[in-house]
Amino acid sequence: MANYSTVTRITDYGPFIRKIVLDLGFEIGRNDVSARTFHVHCVRREKDGSIVLCKRWGEAKASPSLGNLPVERAYPCDASGNRSTRGSHCALEIGELTPAKCTEGDILSSRYIFNDFRVTQLEELFDAQGESVTGLVFDTCTGNTCPDLIGWADGENTMRYGFYSPQNPEKKKLPLLIWLHGAGEGGKDTKISYTGNHVTLLSDASAQRKLGGAAWILVPQCPTVWMDDGVEKLGHSNYSIYTKDLKSCIDGFIEEHAQTIDTDRIYVSGISNGGFMTMRLIFDYPDFFAAAAPGCQAFYSDNATDEMVNSIRNLPIWFTHAKGDELVDPRETSLPLYHRLKAAGGENVHFSFWDEVVDPTGLYQDEHGRPRPFFNHGVWILMLNDACCLDLDGSRVVFDGEPVTLLEWLGKQKKR
Repeated sequence: MANYSTVTRITDYGPFIRKIVLDLGFEIGRNDVSARTFHVHCVRREKDGSIVLCKRWGEAKASPSLGNLPVERAYPCDASGNRSTRGSHCALEIGELTPAKCTEGDILSSRYIFNDFRVTQLEELFDAQGESVTGLVFDTCTGNTCPDLIGWADGENTMRYGFYSPQNPEKKKLPLLIWLHGAGEGGKDTKISYTGNHVTLLSDASAQRKLGGAAWILVPQCPTVWMDDGVEKLGHSNYSIYTKDLKSCIDGFIEEHAQTIDTDRIYVSGISNGGFMTMRLIFDYPDFFAAAAPGCQAFYSDNATDEMVNSIRNLPIWFTHAKGDELVDPRETSLPLYHRLKAAGGENVHFSFWDEVVDPTGLYQDEHGRPRPFFNHGVWILMLNDACCLDLDGSRVVFDGEPVTLLEWLGKQKKR
């Protein structure tokens, strides 16, 4: 038996093991291995070692989560998985398929699980002396790395939170973007809040440039769901038991980094449950934020008074929603609030209203080679990949005479 390590990547569908690094114990060259050399099998396990049970859409009962994973590419590498001409390690790149997914959950919560791989040699290899090597089995994991989490860390004050520390060698004051997760990313595993969806895209160099050159990212984590009003977890009351704790968490984070956070450039965004809380925060603290970007938000317009709407009419707000949203009807939430804000005199208020949610990256395709459709509640795919650029009437959103995307627009906002 032999050792392996893994490399996780955060994707639009969450965190997946995308590379297995085998510790061969002898050197190979780039022509010595291929995608056919090894067979990969994975059993997804809970922390107690039991097999994860999954019930997919349309299935009557849960079944064990396990399966084979095709190898896409194989090559010699160093111990970290970096490709090399020769090496004593071999990297196996595997597909973004269910057995390689690192989290499991439902609409109310998610958790990290352990991907237990067993890699078996299928084709003969030769060591430096030309001796044949066969029968290798790799079944002991020695560790995991995730390049997408460079710069990210976890903290806690009145709430758990994850955060990204931007590159800031000059120690300038930078904007802060607060991202509020959806219902499935709450709980006690803080990393779920920013890896359950592709939130780490906000720390990508491109997103950082758009957000003003560099920006802090703060992702508070709710113990249950943001819409929890103490009676119902997903009700229509528009109240939350977490509002004050969340604001205290934000205040505490800003105070801790007071020398490098520009309090005139604090942005808040969130999706679904977090979109609800985005609206709750700006209604309760209308003078605190420089801009807001709620996605598929669940704050019901019927419960917002005219006084509440008037209090935020001058705040820059960009709504995102899809017409066929399966979970939150935009006709009860985003659409009426947008129209009420415009009627109240809101000038810098926008709405990207999507016919459907499909992959904007080109990475995912259906069997016909077309962009893969996602379920229509999932507009965070479009938001985090910065695909939002059109207003409700289909025209480009323009700021200071220039067409902008959602992230570019956020990065240009500053409190008046």
